Amino acid sequence: RVARPAGQPQRQTREGMATGATAPFTARCATPSPSTANGRHARRPASRSSSSSGIPRAAARMAWESADPLVRYRTFEELGTDLPHPMSDHVPMDMFACECDCGGVKVRLVLPESEDLVVDVYSALGKPNDDPHWADLWHGSVALAAAIFANPDVVRGKRVVDLGCGLGLGGIAAAMCGAKEVVMTDREERALWCSLAGCALNGVADVTPLTGDTNEPDGVTLPPLPTQLPCSTIRAHPSKCVVSAAKVDWFEPETAPTGFDVVLACDVLYTPASVDAIAALVLRLFDGNGSNGAGRFVLADPPGRFPENHARFMALMEDPTKIPGWMDSPDDPDGVGSKGRAGRGLVSVETELRECVNLEEVAMEVKLSTYDVVVEAGGE
Repeated sequence: RVARPAGQPQRQTREGMATGATAPFTARCATPSPSTANGRHARRPASRSSSSSGIPRAAARMAWESADPLVRYRTFEELGTDLPHPMSDHVPMDMFACECDCGGVKVRLVLPESEDLVVDVYSALGKPNDDPHWADLWHGSVALAAAIFANPDVVRGKRVVDLGCGLGLGGIAAAMCGAKEVVMTDREERALWCSLAGCALNGVADVTPLTGDTNEPDGVTLPPLPTQLPCSTIRAHPSKCVVSAAKVDWFEPETAPTGFDVVLACDVLYTPASVDAIAALVLRLFDGNGSNGAGRFVLADPPGRFPENHARFMALMEDPTKIPGWMDSPDDPDGVGSKGRAGRGLVSVETELRECVNLEEVAMEVKLSTYDVVVEAGGE
């Protein structure tokens, strides 16, 4: 996945589901701030993430966005664990839980202190080009989750994949709203850990931990998923959803799992190259789903961002034969073949605008587009 351009932001009331699913943060630990939330981080010498005032650059950048640059940390609660890596002694990545408002439903997330801290970690590891944007809460993911809570039938009883999940808010909402299965996918292993940890802290019971190489980024084993919070209660959620994670690179679609009914994504069409990759990957994710490759793709993006990319994506979804490489493998290993691929295409798209706020309580309007893909008669 190509890194997003720097500086770009990213109700359910049915009984027994999302409303009230997470216990309120009633017993607070001392509310962390950028300078005190991460004890070891605070004690280390000032790094590139610190401004001359001593406030981390992330907070300084937020000052122009919010009346209170520290509002982001209002609901932060330290988990008492970190995501270890070879340079942890120098730049530790401590983990926090926080609370996000998704259209009136409170959802817990698990995340590092800031995206800038992740930049520091990647720099220390000699990977300055790795993507740190998974570590922040994007407006699109809040809007996507709020839309799911408002219309849970979109995911209820279905196999759902969160594409480029980041902190996993969309997938967490789907699990809380009764999806049969949710698979979190991302290129960054630590993002996958955070997304699964978020599910666990929202009381979803059936969460499969990472295994194998995915659980050992940079050769260091990640910790077990959290089962409790120091200062708050995890309330069991009634959802029977099975949640797991898979490492997926958009430009290596053959590594992605398949058989999904619903694909969720936000802020993914930010480069021309990603448009072609996402179009092919979304359709591939529907392969073998019991509906002959038909499915629903829900995309959240701020309106007016990269309009030319959205126009191209729409054209490719309307006629998938134009997707580079889509028709080139009649004997592909998934068994779909060119006949099934040729019969697939967009039948309708519905859009709505939804205003939401991020952790800094900055409001932004987000466009939600729901693409329904069908298989024409004779193309099955």
